[in-house]
Amino acid sequence: MESDLHRTLKSAALAWLRAAGASAAAHEVRTAIPFWRADVAGWLEGDESGLERTAALPRAEIERTHRASASDDLASLFAVVEANPLERLLRHAGAMDLFGNPDPAPQPAAIRRCMESVRTVLVECKASRADFLSDRADLTEAVEHHARMQRRRDRIREQLLPRWEPHLRRDGETLFPETDGWDASSSKLASVRQADRDERLARGTLQAQVKFDKLAHWRLADRLYLCTQGGLLKAHELPARWGWLEVTRGALRLRRAATPLHSPEPRRWRTVRNIQRAEVRA
Repeated sequence: MESDLHRTLKSAALAWLRAAGASAAAHEVRTAIPFWRADVAGWLEGDESGLERTAALPRAEIERTHRASASDDLASLFAVVEANPLERLLRHAGAMDLFGNPDPAPQPAAIRRCMESVRTVLVECKASRADFLSDRADLTEAVEHHARMQRRRDRIREQLLPRWEPHLRRDGETLFPETDGWDASSSKLASVRQADRDERLARGTLQAQVKFDKLAHWRLADRLYLCTQGGLLKAHELPARWGWLEVTRGALRLRRAATPLHSPEPRRWRTVRNIQRAEVRA
């Protein structure tokens, strides 16, 4: 269940994007990676310098956004006279269907034209230090550690199983007896079981605890930000290439600007489209 603090951080991030000039923003946006949702996502058209100019946001503005979020009335904060900004982009790029309406599935060339002037922003909100630490493992180190644990596990199996548990050999599994495998999962040897556990732990770290590094490596958005409560982390702990928004006593402060990642245009398009589907506009 989502905590009140986490909802407040999401409201603060949304209010900051709106103040920075985002054309659209939303909570819980499906990203280009289907199994991961961004806590807050938005996109800007043209000038993105508003992200750095908006260095602080007062408590009253965040509380206003939080109240609207609690009452499912976020659209009222983003009401504008013009039609939704994605349709405007499609019209400008000439991505129209046979009936003169914006094409919801434009051709790649039209998508490139649309996305040339667009910059996407994803914000990950962390309400607890444990939640932050669970995602900050270094991707390169995790890959190397997992490879070491795999080699160690395989070496221990090769050395111990033939000598102490020959009955675990899966005879007849392959055409050539020397290539038959072993049922190592049934081993009773402490060394084999420990090596298996170490490999599983290393694999789990690689799969689940390197989110920050993975999202930056994949350039999932043009800018990536963390939004935390005050005192949750130190500046040197911030993941490489991520920006940092800190909420203290209800007010938000931009602690560090994000590094531009130049997200590929197909990923920009998917993020923009998914924000539009969330039906929160600026």
